[in-house]
Amino acid sequence: MAGLIREASASDLPAMAGLLGQLGYPVTAAELAARFARLAARADHVLLVSESDVGLTGLCHLQQIPLIASDGYVEVHALVVDASHRRRGWGRRLLQEAERRSRALGATRLRLRSGVHREEAHRFYRDLGDAQRRASLAFERDLQA
Repeated sequence: MAGLIREASASDLPAMAGLLGQLGYPVTAAELAARFARLAARADHVLLVSESDVGLTGLCHLQQIPLIASDGYVEVHALVVDASHRRRGWGRRLLQEAERRSRALGATRLRLRSGVHREEAHRFYRDLGDAQRRASLAFERDLQA
């Protein structure tokens, strides 16, 4: 498959906004530009994109998570492949690069969370050999209230 996996740049933002919308996280250009600027300045975050000759096909956001209770891990915060490019190996390639980058950071675990409604994604992760380690509930406090 022709194409490459590389770090995202500001010129990728319009396509990234479309991908995030497909993932269920619609975002304005201004919101995404501000988020990108904050994350690009941090060494513990990596924003990867996959690209073919027709443009971006996917994105993957990684963060190194150091912990006191364990050696920590790298977490995949977002992984999405454009609907017109799914089942062509892009997700697999993004995760392979995520794994490579995680090892380079000294991580021994790569973690991702997936909503219970994303059954197709769960099959994909299991097909790659990922194991569901535990079930948990996510509690969140709205700090804008």
